[in-house]
Amino acid sequence: MSILKKCKSCSILFEPIKSIQPYCFNCTIERAKKHVKKQRDKKERAEKKELKEKLKTVSDYRTEARYWFQRWIRMRDVGKRCISCNALLTDIRTFDAGHYYNAKSYPTLIFDEFNVNGQCKNFCNNYMSGNLIEYRKGIIKRYGQKVLDYLDKKSEDKSVRTLSKEHYIEIAKKYKELCKK
Repeated sequence: MSILKKCKSCSILFEPIKSIQPYCFNCTIERAKKHVKKQRDKKERAEKKELKEKLKTVSDYRTEARYWFQRWIRMRDVGKRCISCNALLTDIRTFDAGHYYNAKSYPTLIFDEFNVNGQCKNFCNNYMSGNLIEYRKGIIKRYGQKVLDYLDKKSEDKSVRTLSKEHYIEIAKKYKELCKK
């Protein structure tokens, strides 16, 4: 005499092969198919991610490093005042990580934490093109004259600096970790 069990998946009565068998034969096959599909999809995603990583250019790594650096600047400066106009920066989506020395013209200062500060998006950074006179005063007020002198001296180094892929990966990794903390 066999004991019938109720399938945990479809609720039909079935005769289990083993006493601990929770699912009927049909449900067991369906669950196995879903599991295999899930594993296959996971493997395909991993292969796609690996291929995407292999195809990245130095420019892609630079963009990623800039993203994490600027995100960290925004997180650091939320709740502070705009470096230029003293407006309160309350939400990271409403202000920029504005550069005192332009990132394109001064590549040596692109990832300098003193050179990049929270700046209101619509007024100072966009309409006032950085509001640089007030930005300069804000640097002195926030960090002191020595930091401004340091930035001025560093800006004189106009040498074209192409950083390696590894350097950009390190920068992205550093600021990604800081963002998580």
